[in-house]
Amino acid sequence: MEKGKMLLVSLGQGAGNIVDGLLSRNSRYNGLFINSSLFDIKPLKNADITKNVYLYPGTDGSGRDRTKSKEMIKDNANAIGTLLSKYPLIEAVVVFTTMAGGTGSGAVKTFVQIVKKVLPNSKVNVVAILPSLKEDELAFKNTIECWNDINNIMDLINDVKFVDNNKRNTYKEINNEVIESLDLAYNIIGIHAYGTIDNKDSFRINTADGSGLVLKLYDGLKDVKTAVDLAIKNSVFVQPDIYDCDYLGINLKIDGYDPYEVTKLFEVYRSTYITYNNKNNIVVLGGCETPTESINLIKMALEDKNKRKLSRNKKRSVIIDLDTDNKEKEELDVLNNNELNNLLEDNYRGRPQICVK
Repeated sequence: MEKGKMLLVSLGQGAGNIVDGLLSRNSRYNGLFINSSLFDIKPLKNADITKNVYLYPGTDGSGRDRTKSKEMIKDNANAIGTLLSKYPLIEAVVVFTTMAGGTGSGAVKTFVQIVKKVLPNSKVNVVAILPSLKEDELAFKNTIECWNDINNIMDLINDVKFVDNNKRNTYKEINNEVIESLDLAYNIIGIHAYGTIDNKDSFRINTADGSGLVLKLYDGLKDVKTAVDLAIKNSVFVQPDIYDCDYLGINLKIDGYDPYEVTKLFEVYRSTYITYNNKNNIVVLGGCETPTESINLIKMALEDKNKRKLSRNKKRSVIIDLDTDNKEKEELDVLNNNELNNLLEDNYRGRPQICVK
């Protein structure tokens, strides 16, 4: 893929960290940061408020409120459309969002619709980040609603990749892995006597209709299948239910794994592209079925939290019995309604009335 013809767009804070990292790896990418809070933008090295940042005016975050986010992007649709029109040569728009939050989660559907209206010839990819199963009820609810939003406009989206936050211990580790994997996928091109992948081939693989997957194979394992199995296990991307795909891109180290052994592990319906390099072992699948296992786990986690909430018996007042001899005194301390009314009448009777004109 030609980096100068790609536009990486972050919706919200979590997505901004990934786009910022990709721009740091390769300055040829075009980046655009859309947010509702200036504080989310300030730490980003490659976000320039005068060049590639759009802040919703008069806002200070969404508070993880997807409804508020939907309203904000609709109110700013014309301005965002005008901003996107400044990129007429863009061939692929990659939209990044976290699914559990507010600003990005609530905006992704409308934003994709705006992109297709303003840049109808551009491919639209989505990278959506699922929460870990340790998150709270609101995170799960937002995620499921965002999932449905994305699936409702799947006809407008080409490649979609879902990131699994359960695969690493920290957000930083997840972000670094996503940044490295995506950059390698977009740079899968290579020229070799026994196989070449050019920019057009890479574009075809990375924008195929369906779910996409990037696998990094480790060196030194006993065979290709072991290497692929380990890469699947360690991948931060949500895995498809089956590994059938439309396009398969393979770029392996010279004199390493046999790429033709890799091809035997996947059912490819259109084309397979093979090349070689001196640094990395990368396998990219394009056009897989939409994965469902991870979102079903999120749904189960939400249902479990709802059940526990319904069964909760929250105590607000607990009286400690110190001495049974004081029971008569405690009863005297409690006022009945008549006594309370009389007390209030005594306190307020005779007070002058204040009239405000």
